[in-house]
Amino acid sequence: MMNTTNSSAFQNVKTLEELNNEKAHQRLPAVVFLSILIVVGITGNIIVLVAYSCKYRPSTFRTFILTLAVVDLSSCLIGMPMELVDNLYPLTFYNEEFCKIGKFLGQILKIGSALIVFLMAVVRYQKICLPTKTYFSNKVARNLCIISMFVAVFLSWPFLILQGTQYKHYDGGVVGHDCSVDSDVKDTIYPFVYTIITFAFYMFVFFGLLILYTLIILNLRRHNELEEQRHKIDSRITKIMIAITVAFVVSYLPDCILDANSTFNKRNTLPPSPAVLGSLPLLARAYFINNVINPIIYFVGDTKFRKIMTKAFVYVIHIIRGKQFPGSNHFELSDTLKTEDHTNTTTKNSSTITNNKFSSADNSEL
Repeated sequence: MMNTTNSSAFQNVKTLEELNNEKAHQRLPAVVFLSILIVVGITGNIIVLVAYSCKYRPSTFRTFILTLAVVDLSSCLIGMPMELVDNLYPLTFYNEEFCKIGKFLGQILKIGSALIVFLMAVVRYQKICLPTKTYFSNKVARNLCIISMFVAVFLSWPFLILQGTQYKHYDGGVVGHDCSVDSDVKDTIYPFVYTIITFAFYMFVFFGLLILYTLIILNLRRHNELEEQRHKIDSRITKIMIAITVAFVVSYLPDCILDANSTFNKRNTLPPSPAVLGSLPLLARAYFINNVINPIIYFVGDTKFRKIMTKAFVYVIHIIRGKQFPGSNHFELSDTLKTEDHTNTTTKNSSTITNNKFSSADNSEL
């Protein structure tokens, strides 16, 4: 009788492959979510890089947009695929070095994106609220972007120690390999301390953005009629910046809340229902939306970018159909590479050109 009971219990023990497939199936929403973001993000950010590199004159706004696009594209090529593999192999992630390096690079891009969004707000505040103070040149903007990435590396290096293989033990001596907090440090104080530091960092960024853009909006509302045209452009660009900021905050909040909950509330207050098990991995990676949505924001808020995109789409359709694109000689990228740099040309209509710059929704000035 005892042997029969033991045999029955042994038959009920699931293999590691079965457990991994079961957990991966629970995370299917996250897998689909990440797959869509990768395709959309790579396409959108490449378009932004090409459009803003070739169609916009140098400015601090252009510098930040291009840097943000590079970070976002890198996240689509490194961070998202890493998390996709993690969700497909939640218990059979055997390569610990790949786990550490992938999580480390993903954390750099995550923090770097937050810093660049914050820098954009600081420079925007200086331009709108303190126009007579220090001027941020393109070179300064580039240096700030470089420094922000070094700061991101500094804040992310603990991931090389904290992240690794976490062993999951199941019935029948089955041991899973999860790419998560390393088992060697899981029960130490270090993960807790690092979570507190990163949580404080994101709270500083969130509230800093709130204060800066509140001051910017209040200042824009106090403009006089003589500066109305200029303030219309400032307001238009500010709306794009605010949209980027809102997208950043909304996409990062779920992960921050989940991290805070796991840090300060050790008890699992959520029932392990299929809905919870499927949604939590997705919510924990919702911050990747921030790496994908910016091209959509530019398309909606930037008239010039929208015209470029529309023309490019029509151009591609004509190529697919094998037809000649009307006025194709005007669509060469080199045609508009320096169109907004009129410093070396003599113009009897310079005032008209200047006015056209401000009235054509040229958002290349931060």
